[in-house]
Amino acid sequence: MLDQHGFEPVRETPTQLRLHNCPFHPLAAKAPERVCGMNHAFIAGYLEGLKVSGVQAILAPRPGECCVQLGPTKG
Repeated sequence: MLDQHGFEPVRETPTQLRLHNCPFHPLAAKAPERVCGMNHAFIAGYLEGLKVSGVQAILAPRPGECCVQLGPTKG
């Protein structure tokens, strides 16, 4: 699903999935907080809708990439 929506997911470690592309990059350049919040909510909602446990979407901005990554749930 992430690849189909243009996020270009790449596994960084066995438990971390990094999204190398923001499909809304032109908008993110103008309003990064809004677009990052939207991406985070979209991916977190998708995980919740699938009832995925043990995985969370977290905000982890890096220049030139999507600001969201997936990793194990903390706590």
